[in-house]
Amino acid sequence: MTELLYPPEERSVHDRIERWLTLAAEALAWAGGLILLALIGMSLVSIIARKLGFHPVNGDVELMQMGCAVASAAFLPLCTLRGDHLRVEFFTEGCRPALRQRMDAVTDILLAAVFALLAWRTGLQMLDSRDSGEIAALTALPLWIPVLLMIPSLALTVLCALYRAVRAFFLCDDLCNEEAS
Repeated sequence: MTELLYPPEERSVHDRIERWLTLAAEALAWAGGLILLALIGMSLVSIIARKLGFHPVNGDVELMQMGCAVASAAFLPLCTLRGDHLRVEFFTEGCRPALRQRMDAVTDILLAAVFALLAWRTGLQMLDSRDSGEIAALTALPLWIPVLLMIPSLALTVLCALYRAVRAFFLCDDLCNEEAS
């Protein structure tokens, strides 16, 4: 397989909005990666401590669950902005590029709607968890904190999906004009 996953023309930033979205999405992705690295380190310390007869990290499983949720949410904006979500293109493979572009734009709008709903409901969950004083059983970490940390990623995913939809509709107009001539 010699083809590039992201050819240079697809990796280029097209305008100022995309530049800012890319910077924010990449920052969140790096933060998510650092969180995962920290979780790996914590897990190794805990496992090694258990094997050597010492006390493991208290609440390591709780911390792993919370950290993985925050980290995985942090990767979503960049994945959305680059169009890397899993797609089944079996039905659209034979379509004209302009039609395929419009269908992708519609799916980006639907994705934005789903993530807007997720961000809203996650925000409500965070408020409810904070008001009730809910904490993790072993670490006594307030549960609203990791939930709060997921909200910016979900909100940025909405913006990235909307940007892709708007750009696809404008790009689709260019494709339609090229096909007509």
